[in-house]
Amino acid sequence: MHTGVRRVGRSSITFGQEAMAGDRRVGSGEATVVLADDSGPLRLPEELIADLDGMRLPETGVAGGPAAPRPHPERLHRAHYSYWAPLRSRIGDVDSNQHVNFIALATWYDEAVAAFTLDSIGTTAGGPVPDLPPWSYRIQYLGEVTYPGDYEFALTVRSVDTGAVHYELGVFRGNTCLGVADAIGPRGEPSAGR
Repeated sequence: MHTGVRRVGRSSITFGQEAMAGDRRVGSGEATVVLADDSGPLRLPEELIADLDGMRLPETGVAGGPAAPRPHPERLHRAHYSYWAPLRSRIGDVDSNQHVNFIALATWYDEAVAAFTLDSIGTTAGGPVPDLPPWSYRIQYLGEVTYPGDYEFALTVRSVDTGAVHYELGVFRGNTCLGVADAIGPRGEPSAGR
């Protein structure tokens, strides 16, 4: 596992991770951490910026890679999504900062895709559960997900090709979008009735 700094902003740091099996990359991830207090983003100290420059991943160079694109505005509105799944945060989802942990949120997106898949193929309780979890996620956090809390996950299918389904997902509390995700997963075989 390789971890390093991809980008350093005025008040944020983007870390990159790559999982390697020998010389082959088998997984990757990225996380952006923003230094902030109740008044908003804070400027990173110059000493910290200098230290982080020494941790840059080799392929990004001093200038860093491109920033992840911001979600399109329609992704922040309920009307963009066609499927909804309610979820309630659990105490086991909470990290040391009293927020729902990013890994728990990723499993929530999995849960939304699973619920959509079951509903789409008409599987009833006790029936077979399709094994079609997404193999790729790009997640952007827009607000804090906390405990206790009742949330909804939204989903729409952006496109379907011969081997994959491309999903757009969001997590909402009321009308406020707290995060979006793009996921790609296997298409599977449609049932005879669908």
